Amino acid sequence: LSWEMRVRSMVRKAVKRGKVDVILSVKDWGRTGTTVRVNHGLLSSFLAEANRVREEYSLGMDLSFRDLVGVPDIFVFAPEGNDPAEEHWALAEGAVESALSMLIGSRQEEGGRLRAAIGEAMEKLRPLAGEISSLTGENKDLARARLRERIEALSGEAGVDPARLQQEAAFLIDRLDISEECDRLFSHLTGMEGLMTTDDEAVGKRFDFLAQEAFRELNTASAKSAHPGISERVVVAKTELEKIREQIQNVE
Repeated sequence: LSWEMRVRSMVRKAVKRGKVDVILSVKDWGRTGTTVRVNHGLLSSFLAEANRVREEYSLGMDLSFRDLVGVPDIFVFAPEGNDPAEEHWALAEGAVESALSMLIGSRQEEGGRLRAAIGEAMEKLRPLAGEISSLTGENKDLARARLRERIEALSGEAGVDPARLQQEAAFLIDRLDISEECDRLFSHLTGMEGLMTTDDEAVGKRFDFLAQEAFRELNTASAKSAHPGISERVVVAKTELEKIREQIQNVE
């Protein structure tokens, strides 16, 4: 049938993300007005080749009408008048529109449930991010204290330059600062919260991207942190982000 591209176009307009299988079951519209046509070109070619084979190999081979009927495509059934696919397109179009309407309605109901689940996880993420950010000062103090202990242990060893140790310690403490990671995490959360209230139809890919970026910032903060409280909160926050990423795969 000549409906495939039309159906594809209808589905693309209705669904922006994901895969949709459309199966149209068409009952035979009968043989009324159907004629049998002979493919004369194929018939002539077949007979000529059959005669050549018979003469070349000295075969006693007489073809009957029954033999010709068994050859594919020599006799073709074709409808008279207009193409029935075109005549019945309006019926098929209505069926596809009805199916897409039911699909959209079902997706909207599911979307409401997904919004609630994602919103619940988002409500936990913002406070967790705030707690992680509030511990950045303690994290630096803890890292500084640990480095001071190591410096004191090494300062008495021969060949160790105390000034150089202090310089390296300051550099390491600066690298352990997670303030920038927290700032970017807040930015990603703000973007995700904005997508929760937007009127845009397709937000799934953008939401998934922001969730991945937030996950990356949490991983970096955890790797740089010397504070057990930060590590604990990162684990909880990553769990909530995983819930969001699982749900967002079903969002258009």
